[in-house]
Amino acid sequence: MKRAALFLQIIILLPAVLTAQISLDIEKTVLDNGLTILTYEDHSFPTVSYQTFVNAGSRDELRPGATGIAHVFEHMMFRGTPSHPDYDDAVAHMGPQTNAYTGQDYTCYYVNARAEFLPEIIAIEADRIRNLDFTNETFRRELGPVKEERRRFVDDDPDGFLEEQIYRLAYTRHTYEHPVIGWQNDLEKNMTFRDAADFREVYYSPNFVTIVIGGSFDTENVLNLIQQHYGDWPSHLPPIGRIRKEPPQSKERTLDLTWKSPEIPAKAAVAYHIPDLNYMDNDILALQILQRMLFSESGKVRKKLKDELGLVESIRADAEGMKDPGLFLIRMNLTNPENIDSALTVLYSQIDSIKVNGVSKEDLVRAVNSMKAEYLYRLDRPARIVGTIGYYHLVGGDHKLMFEYYEQLGGVTVKDLQDAAKEYLKESNRNVVVLKPADAA
Repeated sequence: MKRAALFLQIIILLPAVLTAQISLDIEKTVLDNGLTILTYEDHSFPTVSYQTFVNAGSRDELRPGATGIAHVFEHMMFRGTPSHPDYDDAVAHMGPQTNAYTGQDYTCYYVNARAEFLPEIIAIEADRIRNLDFTNETFRRELGPVKEERRRFVDDDPDGFLEEQIYRLAYTRHTYEHPVIGWQNDLEKNMTFRDAADFREVYYSPNFVTIVIGGSFDTENVLNLIQQHYGDWPSHLPPIGRIRKEPPQSKERTLDLTWKSPEIPAKAAVAYHIPDLNYMDNDILALQILQRMLFSESGKVRKKLKDELGLVESIRADAEGMKDPGLFLIRMNLTNPENIDSALTVLYSQIDSIKVNGVSKEDLVRAVNSMKAEYLYRLDRPARIVGTIGYYHLVGGDHKLMFEYYEQLGGVTVKDLQDAAKEYLKESNRNVVVLKPADAA
């Protein structure tokens, strides 16, 4: 067992006299089988958050016909074990918050409960990841709810359908192209029990798992318990196959679609390829600041399109850092299908104005301070801090990036914003999907 203690402290200066300070004493431990544990003690509340991160999401679904297998296996993890046939019953007496989620880059299972239950949580979580009731019968049984979930949130949901289509258009080789929930044909016909068994064997092994624990506990005691319950869990070889790199985009791609009914507003999604999560330069930070400046509630693009011109009912954007190059993704609902071309023209002109005219220093400072404050407020309880530690560890490769984010935000300049807009928010790097209601086709 290798242990390394790291004391991290960051001081964030907000406008005027507001000063906030975060101190996290994070300890990293790696067992001999490759299991990584990140712990931080916080005795201000008698609670704990225990989160198990599996370093595999839809990005890692390399086998043809098996898209959605990471999400299906997330559902499987609630099936129970010989020792605990019903997972929910096993934890119910703790009164916990328990759930899980699958993303493109990783899968997470979490339990939030009173600190006194942590030894039980460790035992139960170790049992289910190692001794899951995993048979062809239970696998087939779980496919039903997943197919229903896809029907509700993609096939019968225009927003889910639009998001699926913009990723499909933007990626031509990388596995970000397929949806987390999987293609319908794979869920209905192609996915096999062997696909699930192979996925489990490779990724649900200690060398692909990180446990992050935060709250009121004694680290030494907790590490002893984890060694007891996970220490003899055998590791496996890494997967065969490699995720294909997405080639640079050389020209705009567009797709016009019609929804199956008229009872929706016309919608559009615009996506630009952006860098992966790294802070070696300011590009990803500059793009995230632009996302805030242009598309937040007080953002200039939102004000122009919604408040001044009335072309859209709503507009929002995301620029999340991913393991591999992701998307600056803009989504909007139009007030009228006839407004689509006008709304897109205004959107592009607003982005182009950044390239030519830049932004004011005051607007940049305001956006940065807002982002810093929002981040601080988000880290107000162990569960959120643990989730943040896990995100940066899994996606960025090092949980210390959560501190670098703050340190470098204040160093982003107006020129950085202009350069990032010119490099990434350009026509040749743009993907556009328009979805019209049936009666507007």
